[in-house]
Amino acid sequence: MLSILIPVYNYNVISLVKELHNQVSYCSIDFEILVLDDHSDAFVKENEVINELSGCSYEILPKNIGRSAIRNLLASKASFDSLLFIDAGTFPANGGFIKNYLDTIQNEVVTGGMSALPKAPKKPYKLRWIYTKKREMVTDKQDLKRPIVCSSNFLIKKELFNHVQFDESLTKYGCEDVLFFDAISKKGIAIKYIDNPVIHDANDDAETFIIKTEHAVENLVELIATNRLTYDRYKVSKLYAMMHKIRIDQFVKFIFILFRGILKKNLKSSYPSILCYDFYRLGYFCLIKNKK
Repeated sequence: MLSILIPVYNYNVISLVKELHNQVSYCSIDFEILVLDDHSDAFVKENEVINELSGCSYEILPKNIGRSAIRNLLASKASFDSLLFIDAGTFPANGGFIKNYLDTIQNEVVTGGMSALPKAPKKPYKLRWIYTKKREMVTDKQDLKRPIVCSSNFLIKKELFNHVQFDESLTKYGCEDVLFFDAISKKGIAIKYIDNPVIHDANDDAETFIIKTEHAVENLVELIATNRLTYDRYKVSKLYAMMHKIRIDQFVKFIFILFRGILKKNLKSSYPSILCYDFYRLGYFCLIKNKK
């Protein structure tokens, strides 16, 4: 009935798998939990314990294939018609997490959203926590009508997934989930949002998250250049387009280069500013677009 699919890279997912296993076993349904490791060099021995749990498997890939390809491969290995994707580095926010999804399993696509740890971690992990809290969480009941495009926590029918899939040309972090959910929307299929979040553990330090942010911006620039996304799909690219029209994007690029070090210092501090983060993304976008 339900295939729970977990891509993992350099992360201990035993606690996550055991929690999901307990919840889905309580629901008394046919299930499997497939954990696919993208050629990690850490926590491999620890995660092999997963193979001892009923209905669970842990497999290590012979080479790293990237965020999109591993999700497609997981889906191809799934035995059941309903696929529940959950990322390593997250954890169900409530004990009824699986049941909540089963209650909506008749829908083509359901997304449960993201939540932040209740207490902020110390630097250098605070930036990722703030981003989740300010940019990924649903904080207003009115927003429940708007699905959060996040591949870390969603349910989808296997037949639909096989027709959409993740774009494997994107091997770096960023934008693969937006492309995926946009493709679903273009088919006229509604994405249902339910209040059923996973908690992100903010395990990326500031330097790692900044690098991921830069990769995401690079992906966005490439996707716009190849007409797979439009400028108005993201706020940062929409703002860039407006600035380019009035010819101030070069000035923003100059300011970014001048203050990049100061911005990074803030983002790595105990009090990172989400506005500094937003400007960093915008400045980096202008830098990439005006390389020549």
